[in-house]
Amino acid sequence: MPRPPKHVPPDTLGGRIRAARESLNLSLANVAANRYSTSLISQIERNRVEPSHESLQFLAEKLQLPLEDLEELARQQKESETQDGQKRSYEELLSQASQILTDKRPTEALLLLKTLNMPHISQSLRWRLAAVRGHCYFTLHEFLNAQQDYLYAVIERPLVVLAEHRLEALRLHLHLAATLRQLNQLDAAFEQYTIALNMMGARTSLHFVAEAHRGMSLIAIERFLRALKRQESTQYKELQLQLAVKHAENACILYSSSRETSRAALLTCQLGLIEQASGKLDEARKRLLEVLFTWTPKLEAQAHATETEQRKLQELANVIFAAACLLARIELEAQNYEAALSFVQKARHAADQLSDSVRQAQGEIMYGRILEATDIKDQAAEVAFRNAINILSSTDHIAAQIQAHDVLGRHLLKKGVVKEGEEELDIARHLTGIVSVFSSSLLLEESDFDEIPMNN
Repeated sequence: MPRPPKHVPPDTLGGRIRAARESLNLSLANVAANRYSTSLISQIERNRVEPSHESLQFLAEKLQLPLEDLEELARQQKESETQDGQKRSYEELLSQASQILTDKRPTEALLLLKTLNMPHISQSLRWRLAAVRGHCYFTLHEFLNAQQDYLYAVIERPLVVLAEHRLEALRLHLHLAATLRQLNQLDAAFEQYTIALNMMGARTSLHFVAEAHRGMSLIAIERFLRALKRQESTQYKELQLQLAVKHAENACILYSSSRETSRAALLTCQLGLIEQASGKLDEARKRLLEVLFTWTPKLEAQAHATETEQRKLQELANVIFAAACLLARIELEAQNYEAALSFVQKARHAADQLSDSVRQAQGEIMYGRILEATDIKDQAAEVAFRNAINILSSTDHIAAQIQAHDVLGRHLLKKGVVKEGEEELDIARHLTGIVSVFSSSLLLEESDFDEIPMNN
């Protein structure tokens, strides 16, 4: 039995020619005559080859078709083939950039994507390319550029995403939420985490679910601290604390279930931060000391870590930094200055091992606050605050920059250095429009911003 002919859409050049031939009851041989081979006519009908102008003239006469119609269909077919080729090229580019980013080479991946002309790319690809470019900027801590690409990707993303692209869409909203949180846009960040949670299902990685809950807890803590400073209603502050606890506990359970012990330990620190914010200093101190005593020996055991063990070393240092810095804050609040200095030195040492600008700046700020509390005239406090500003000056960590300029400005005002103090506060106002509160939640940020892996 002969094989049935492959279906060719009737609105294409080949489909139009085949339909005309069959309506005239002509065989391929009848059409080809002595001028062309039957194989060539068959290839043209199946849109396998691009016919010459002479071939189109011959077929138009033979099949009684308007030449201009065939020429237009040939033009459309050529344009479609060009677009298909461009689409394949962009798909290969997307795959290549994603793999390079997964290999932790964001600068190299960004070079591939930086000059893309998005409007000239098909919608099905441009939102995905914009999202990956945003991931490059995010990894490089260029949060303003990341935000721009992520928002563009969200706008261009179709309402109904293909099943094979749903993980990319989920990762997009998680990264956008983390970016907005870095830029102090807390309400918008919380909304994006909520969208991400609503996109998750039974098959979603526990890591992604935990990251959403962790981020929402950090936002609730920051909202509470802002409400505390602005003397907002007790009901609102209690609501934010409840949200912070709920999401932190959820994240801690999920991290423990997936054996991400360092992240679970960070969430334990986060619960300690919430207890401190609630005035439960003894409970917070006990929780944080347990983390510090558990994890410090592990860090000391990694003192001679090889290059391949550096990741583990950073995870340990990150946990110790968070616990020690929060303990220093608690002891500072309790006016136990000697204990506070001891803990902040542990935090600064851990920050140095991390080689992370935000951690180093946070350590300097906490050190300066303790020195300021013991002796307002001590020049070392101002030096510490200025060190924090210098550390952050070449970064895109806006929230941390606001905190550093704000704390230095207030310190200078306390010392009676009014002009310089107001200048520092003006810088903080310029960055956000308002003078930011001390952002304790920054202590619990990831040092390497690898919280949302490209492949999971």
